Amino acid sequence: MIFLILFYLISFTQFYSVLTMCMPKPHILFFLACSFTVYAQPGRLLLVGGGSEKNGVSSWSTPAYKWAGAGNRVAIIGTSTGALAPYFKQQCGAAYAKEFAIASRDSANSQVLYDTLLTYQVIFFRGGDQTEYYNLYRNTKLQDAVINLYNKGGTICGTSAGMHILSSIVYTAANGTVYSYESIENPNNIYVTLASDFMDFAPGFVFDTHVAERARFGRTVGFLAYYKMNKGIDITGIGMDDMTCMTVDENGLGTVRGTGCANIYMAGSTYSVNGTKLLTDKVDIMQLLQGCTYNLNTKQVTFNTLNRQINSASFEETGNYTLLASGSNTLAENLSMLTELVSGIGLPADPILILSGDEALANTFKSKLAQLGAAESNLFIINAAAGNDADLSMKINAAVKIMFVSNNTAVFNQFLNTPNGDLLLKKVHTNGMFTAFVGDDSRYAGKTVVENYYTLYSSYYAQLTFSKGLSLLNHSMIMPNTFANSDMYENSATAVPYCMSMDTLKYGIWLTNHNYMKFTPVVGKATLTGFGTAPVMVISNAGTLSGFSTQTGTGVTGSKPRMVAGFDHLQLSMIDYTTPYIMGNIFVEGVKNYTFNESIEIYPNPAKNWLNIPLKYRNFEWGIHDQQGRLCLTGNSDNQSKQLDVSTLKSGHYILRIQDSKTKAHASVKFIKE
Repeated sequence: MIFLILFYLISFTQFYSVLTMCMPKPHILFFLACSFTVYAQPGRLLLVGGGSEKNGVSSWSTPAYKWAGAGNRVAIIGTSTGALAPYFKQQCGAAYAKEFAIASRDSANSQVLYDTLLTYQVIFFRGGDQTEYYNLYRNTKLQDAVINLYNKGGTICGTSAGMHILSSIVYTAANGTVYSYESIENPNNIYVTLASDFMDFAPGFVFDTHVAERARFGRTVGFLAYYKMNKGIDITGIGMDDMTCMTVDENGLGTVRGTGCANIYMAGSTYSVNGTKLLTDKVDIMQLLQGCTYNLNTKQVTFNTLNRQINSASFEETGNYTLLASGSNTLAENLSMLTELVSGIGLPADPILILSGDEALANTFKSKLAQLGAAESNLFIINAAAGNDADLSMKINAAVKIMFVSNNTAVFNQFLNTPNGDLLLKKVHTNGMFTAFVGDDSRYAGKTVVENYYTLYSSYYAQLTFSKGLSLLNHSMIMPNTFANSDMYENSATAVPYCMSMDTLKYGIWLTNHNYMKFTPVVGKATLTGFGTAPVMVISNAGTLSGFSTQTGTGVTGSKPRMVAGFDHLQLSMIDYTTPYIMGNIFVEGVKNYTFNESIEIYPNPAKNWLNIPLKYRNFEWGIHDQQGRLCLTGNSDNQSKQLDVSTLKSGHYILRIQDSKTKAHASVKFIKE
């Protein structure tokens, strides 16, 4: 080592002596500075979200791969080899391309490999397992060669796992992959493994891939939340859709190419957990389509291909009624919402009208409602004959609570065009009504209903279909069962922003099989809350520009692009009952929204066996909910005060809710059970 240092010092001294014979000293210093700047010129990046490369000059991948490899020597690295070398040579104009299978630390630490890689201008990390890349390549000569080449102006590329390892914050997947539903239910779960001691080509960023295909938007936000809550550091996320990429030049300017979006999740959000589930006020997001640009250094952006004006800033939800909507179809996962329907809203004595397309399933829900204390439930099957049923007409007119479960959209839409359908539509929009939607029926509460979303590749092949909903939420659409199975991950993820752009909606709501939402007026505000082990995810359009994907996988004329929409500014919120989300203002002439005009001062707090409620009001109902929103205890009082027996509750945090039986005035307060 000392010999090498002396050698370089002597060489530099000799070089400097030669320069002094040729030019003045100030010119020498300028020459040396320019020489060093050229040598330290940063390189370029090709960030690929995964997916199979396609032949053809107009395919999603060829232009970007050609940008990286044309005329260059390309080294393709993975733990095994594949068919990328011929693709680079035959489709992308590479001067030479070779696959390297580096499957051990000894191989990665070879001096021969180091020297060989420095004869290339492009290094491409193929897809695979980023855990292997992290464990095998970190702190080796392979890593040194990659960094050295980049600092000399070379191009470093990565697809899927290969893209993951190029950001300064790396998702290592050390304990196995993590799914979106796991990240939003617990961002601190054992599968969220982030490291900052590998490559550092994008300081302050974490990369994620296959975002649309695998509905990873929740996972990417989970990465940002984990780092902010545990490290105290704000980072930016780039979630790349599959068959989508970004070419990043030496100045940090990234240009999006491909069939989907480069999703930019910006730093600066506030995160917290309730129990373990992730909550956030808002995450600012840009969904950039092919042709848009984003500078990783300056954060400047252009929206060249977002050519649809979609300004929904003035839109508000104004319904003066209460609706519940769950994300699951099963009875077992709807118990909390059914309890809320029976005793959490209105009165247990209120009759419940059940409208369904599946009599056997609906009867199981009817039986459970009776077990939960519902005084009366009436079941009607929605079909052609029901449109003129006199008994159903009478029940709709008398209904205070209506529940929809397992309806077929085509049959349901036909019913809405009948006299009873028209009567139902008016009824659910009546001030003070209570309406509940189970699982897939939750879509009907919004303005736009998406269909065919359980079919594999429906969004990719542009086969999602749409119809009109009941518009109880007139500027929103709802996607239930968001993470039900991998066949419909992309459909559930992309359908929401796609509908928001197509129908100029303000809000999109994702529900999972582990939660339900409640929309209700509170002090003149249209308020949305969530219950369950997963947060309710609400995305709103906070910008003015949108657009649709135009690039297909092969680029062949006549094929349809996938159903992906881009936006200049979206805001994603994750909420529950502790973080109300305001969707608008409610102004209805002659109808007031009451609240108690005094605060609830309960005691003792913390409580061990008894909880006292002193109020000036008579005839109030009360309920105690746990942190997951489940109703634990309920009752009513004819007196101006009430002593509650809480001895049966487990230790923890709870919410006490009070509602005046006559005026519907309401309030809530938190307390601790010892």
